[in-house]
Amino acid sequence: MGTTATTSAVLARRRSYHVGNVRSQLSSAASALLESEGASALSLRAIARRTGVALGTVYYHYADKRALLAGLAVEGFRDLAETLHAAADARGETSGLRASGMAYLDFVRARPALYGLMYEMRDVGRREEVEEAESAAFAEMIRAVGQDYKPGADPDVIRQVAQAIWACARGVAALALARGGPGRLDSETVRDAVLGLEILVARR
Repeated sequence: MGTTATTSAVLARRRSYHVGNVRSQLSSAASALLESEGASALSLRAIARRTGVALGTVYYHYADKRALLAGLAVEGFRDLAETLHAAADARGETSGLRASGMAYLDFVRARPALYGLMYEMRDVGRREEVEEAESAAFAEMIRAVGQDYKPGADPDVIRQVAQAIWACARGVAALALARGGPGRLDSETVRDAVLGLEILVARR
């Protein structure tokens, strides 16, 4: 009875997906598994079981586990780019630098496992598509910082300030993740770092 019920559930899930959004469903399932159980739990078979999608279809979208991880990293950087863009546009009286820096750390706080994977694939995996996605996200930081300067400001200065904030935010995130333990951010480290950044920003 239990086996029959399980089989029926899997078949129902398989009937529920549409060819056009299979990759999106696979990615969502992989992201959820990553945050709940960590990268070690990710596999193409695990994603197939979780979604009810045939294993052959999963392999059609991801050649192997490394491709799956790279795909998640790319989507993570795209989400980060959207987060930074939205924060800069909604900054109000807040500086673009501060708004984007806070948004960056909020992203890490909300999705620590994904953030760790993003830079693992960026620094260790050396996947070109991941590097390009990070560059697009960094471009949003440059855009945000540029909002704090008058028209005609030296673009090299804006880029250098953005690079400093990008590096600082990454360092804060890495330190907070290390102190917080696997998959968690140490809130005290984040709070103190953000306060320090705000003081530095106020002295610009």
